[in-house]
Formats: sequence, structure tokens, C-alpha cells
Amino acid sequence: MKIRTAIAAATIGLLALSGCGTTDDAKSAGDSTTGAAAGGPVSITDSRGKEVKLDHPAQKVVALEWSVAEYAQSLGVNPAGVADPKGYAMWDKTVPLQGDPKDVGVRNEPSVDSIAGLEPDVILADTASIPAKQMAQMEKIAPVAVFTSANTSDLVRLVKDNQDKVGTLLGKEDEAKRLGEEYDQQIAEAKKKVADAGKEGTPFVFAYPYEDANALSIRMHGPGSAPSAIGKGLGLKDAWTKKGDAEYGVGQSDVEGLTALPADARFSYWKDPEAKDPIEGLSSNRVWKNLGFVKAGNVHRMDAGVWLYGGTKSMAKYGSDLADAIAG
Repeated sequence: MKIRTAIAAATIGLLALSGCGTTDDAKSAGDSTTGAAAGGPVSITDSRGKEVKLDHPAQKVVALEWSVAEYAQSLGVNPAGVADPKGYAMWDKTVPLQGDPKDVGVRNEPSVDSIAGLEPDVILADTASIPAKQMAQMEKIAPVAVFTSANTSDLVRLVKDNQDKVGTLLGKEDEAKRLGEEYDQQIAEAKKKVADAGKEGTPFVFAYPYEDANALSIRMHGPGSAPSAIGKGLGLKDAWTKKGDAEYGVGQSDVEGLTALPADARFSYWKDPEAKDPIEGLSSNRVWKNLGFVKAGNVHRMDAGVWLYGGTKSMAKYGSDLADAIAG
């Protein structure tokens, strides 16, 4: 199972402004504001190094990855179309989609016809969203802005930059700036909670255990991953020091591999919302029962409705939840 398979888913008139694909508010006909906020041309440079130009801020948006869908929704724009909105609804409850967006296919194989039918102003995508053979077709429908959703070098900065660029395309620069500021404030508050509890420097790890061919596999989030980056902002440190993949910082382990964790680690995890909790099935596993953090009761199941690979709102929610778990 890969992360992209779900760690595995217009303005028509003033009366429709709250519907799918529209911004939350409308400018009056007499508004004299100039620039992007008043409908002037906007442009960004996306992760391909390509300049994406729009004659005016986009109001009708299609999002082909949950990360960019959350950026748009957080900025107050209801996407007209989203890849796998059902999966999004299951995994991202922090920033729920509004306006009943159209399902435009799976996240790495979108439907060109479904997207074309929506006549979007812009298509927001991740680097893995659009097969190379489809890119030319997509760019005939609307300008395509491609984003790198994650990295292990400076994830928080990356996500803030992504939101800022999407904010520019949607005429929501002020809202994007506010999202970044709100993240910093919430993380500062969570960090204080950890410090006040005397838990600074606590080693922690975030995992995703799942059944695979009748065996338990554990996806471990290592240095630079989303949980790692957020946890460091709280004053915590990585208990799992093995590097994962370059983009998400994720690697694999089994129960025996968890013996590499320090006894005083905090083990946090989530489970597939539609599956049984695999950790509960370890109650008779000798290796699991003898792990120091298990004996100490430092195993915390986190909310699976917080999408770690989304925007700053989801990341801040995870930070607050993690601080609560660590501070006790």
C-alpha cells in the first residue's frame, strides 16, 4: 500500500457563490480595489519551474491531490472537482470539503473528460497527479499548477510556500498569510504545553500499522517526515532515526523492528478508519508486550481524520493532538 492510495481518495452567478468551485465572498460591482483582489492578472512559478499565469484569480478550481484540495478549501474556495473526494472525506476531517465537489477520478489517474466538463479556471496538482501523457491534454483545459506536496528537508516551509502560491492564484494572499501565522501560533501554544509538563526532548515516533497478507506491517515516519517536523516544533525528538523515502520520510518495519526504539519513547499511530485496530491484535505478542514504551503505557492512537500530508490546518491539529498526548 502506498501513501497516495490512502494510507490505501463555479461561479454561475451571485446566488451560487456558496456552491462548488466558488469563492466564499464576492466583490461588489463598484469595488475599486486594484490588482489580484479585484480580478487582475496573477502568476506563480510552480514546482516544475514553470510560470503559471491567469488573467484573473481563479474561482473555479479542480484539485487532483488532497494536499492542494485542502489548500484551496482552507483559503475559502470550494473546489469544483476533487480526485477521490470520498477518500478525502474519510482521512481529512480537519478541513472538510464544501459544496459537494465532483469526483474527477483517482489521485494519480484523473479523468480528463470529467475535468474538461467542469471548465475550471485552474487545475491544482501534485507532481504525481498527472501521467506525462495526459499533461498536454490537461493544459488545453486550463492552466495547470503543479506542487511538491512533501519533502524531508523543510516540510513546514514547503507547505506554507505552497499555500501562499495557491493563495496568489485564487486571489487569497491575505488568507494564506493568516494560515501561516495561525500555524505558528498553534504550534507555539502546543510547545508551551509540552514544556509546562516537563516533556521537552521526549523521543516520539508516529506509525501506521496495517495488515498485509495476514502479517502486520508498520509504516514508520522517520526524520523529516510530517510528524517529525511538527514534533520538533513542539520540542520533541525523533525516536525512530532510520531515514525513509526522500519525499515523505516513510520507511517500513515489523514488530521486531520496534525493539530499536528507546524504552522511554512515545509511540503514536493511526489506523485505517475502515479497519480494525491492528495494535489491539498484539495483546498476546511477546515482543510487543515487552517493549518499554508498551509496558509504560505510552502508546497513543491518534485521530485518523487529521491528514498529515495536507496544509497547515491539518498539521497544526496534529501538533495540538500530539502535545495533548505527550503532556498527558
